[in-house]
Amino acid sequence: MNPSSSRAQPPPLSWLFALVLGVACGPSPSVDSTPSPEQLLADLAGEVRLAALEDYPLLRLRDGLPVEALPDLSFEAARRRADEAAVRLETLEALDASTLTPADRLTWETMRWQDRRTVEGIEHFWHFFPVPPYTWSFSGVDAVFGGSSVGSEEARARYLDLLEQLPALAATLEARLAGQAARGVRIPSPELDGVVGLIRAHAAVGESSPFAVASGRLQEVEEEAAERFLAQVDERIVAAAEAFGRLADSLESGGVDAPEEVGLDTYPGGDAAYRWAVRLHTGLDLDPEAIHEMGLDRVARILDEMGALQIELGYGDESREEFHARLRSDPRFLASSPDEVGSRLRQAVERIEPRIGELFERLPAAPYGVARLDPALEASMTFGYYQWPTPDRPQGTYFFNGSRLDQRPLVGAAALIYHELLPGHHLQIARQLEDETLPAFRRDFLATAFVEGWAEYAADLAGEVGMYDDPWDRYGRLSMDLFLSARLVADTALNQGDWSLEETREYLGTRLLESETQIATETLRYAVDIPGQALAYQLGSWKIRELRRRAQEELGDRFDLRRFHEAVLSPGALPLAVLEGHIDRWIEGEKS
Repeated sequence: MNPSSSRAQPPPLSWLFALVLGVACGPSPSVDSTPSPEQLLADLAGEVRLAALEDYPLLRLRDGLPVEALPDLSFEAARRRADEAAVRLETLEALDASTLTPADRLTWETMRWQDRRTVEGIEHFWHFFPVPPYTWSFSGVDAVFGGSSVGSEEARARYLDLLEQLPALAATLEARLAGQAARGVRIPSPELDGVVGLIRAHAAVGESSPFAVASGRLQEVEEEAAERFLAQVDERIVAAAEAFGRLADSLESGGVDAPEEVGLDTYPGGDAAYRWAVRLHTGLDLDPEAIHEMGLDRVARILDEMGALQIELGYGDESREEFHARLRSDPRFLASSPDEVGSRLRQAVERIEPRIGELFERLPAAPYGVARLDPALEASMTFGYYQWPTPDRPQGTYFFNGSRLDQRPLVGAAALIYHELLPGHHLQIARQLEDETLPAFRRDFLATAFVEGWAEYAADLAGEVGMYDDPWDRYGRLSMDLFLSARLVADTALNQGDWSLEETREYLGTRLLESETQIATETLRYAVDIPGQALAYQLGSWKIRELRRRAQEELGDRFDLRRFHEAVLSPGALPLAVLEGHIDRWIEGEKS
């Protein structure tokens, strides 16, 4: 969820994407004609929340509830949930929203937006792959096995039962990929090796398996019971490994038919699928062509600003490519170890901590920190991701990519961590999860464009309190802004603009500070993993900035930045169109 979002344990955007594709939508409740609109809405929201707890293991884990079943990732389950969303949507549309309280109106608008995307999305189910790194369907499952308690006999029995469900889940994925292939939708050849490698990592046995239980988790368990449990785990891991092995084999055997071309528009019906993905991830009804032009314009303006700063730094005699090559090899910006990466990120956070109170009325209670990403995932991911607090892991954590440090210059470390922790993801997500005044449905709801847009707005906000006064930090911030703006160009070009992977990589490589390795994984992310998602960062940030300008113009001297931030954050994440209406109403309230 950063310029980087990844998938070992899904970031919020992954929860929303899974939800609208039918992984976590619930049935419409049975109601009679007597409930008030408020009660009817509460019933609907409660049903959705209960269904999400049934279908999405990470929510149960986050709430400290036992996980007893793995998710159903089949088309049949998605179809059923889309039908249920359609029924619920009819009820929502018939509800008289004018009678609702402001808080209930936001719940109604959010649920209606979500159900519309779900109903639309089932048509495009077969266009999106469940196995690439950024959409890895087992990511939440991996986290469940890694985060579930095994201290009690009952918990160990649940763990064994979940292990027994793994072969069926792997078979479901194999059936989905076969269904896609039958419709002319195959994983492109450039992505295939990475996908197969990720699956084969789940076909490991013994201690190398992601489902293995380290002995340290059983310290409080009687020795004989622990040994018996570990033997049972090993037995079930072998069966799961065989299923994952078959899944990997099926992909490899079909590799001869894998297309070289990438992008949704290379598949039948891909154009409509991409436009749906754009609406889903951005919360806006924008044409990809318009987004592409917006990106080109923004990239040109940022490059001009970076060129001027390059001269200020004393390197005006070098081309942009030469200067970026210098930054990629300058020892000042390269960490010698993962520990040093963590240290530099923490130092940047420590600089802004004394200024946070100037910007916000309320902060989350949960602590925060940084840690290295699971090395098994690092090769297929550009950066890392933020993981929100859970009962077992109460600290919000940014997991950074600690591999190939000679190719990861840290000139943008400050901007990155302001996006990820404070005042970005951690501040927004953790306080939303802690806010029990919000309906449970809204505490869970993490719309991509709001979440990523807030984090990117927050990275800019850090500059308003002097965090980029050092010209190198300022250049790093501009390079991150450029990277996210170039995504508007690359994502749309790959999925609807007929750019090849090579053309896109050349465009990015001649402009960005990122290395060839990083650009290689990023372009696959746009074209194969999660088309449209990368658009959410800048479009969300620009919308929040636009609403702030509107509030300043309308309120004049009465505008209070802390109150504006509270107005944006207090309802939790909202679709951008819903956020805009909410802020317009807040502005009118401030006037009075």
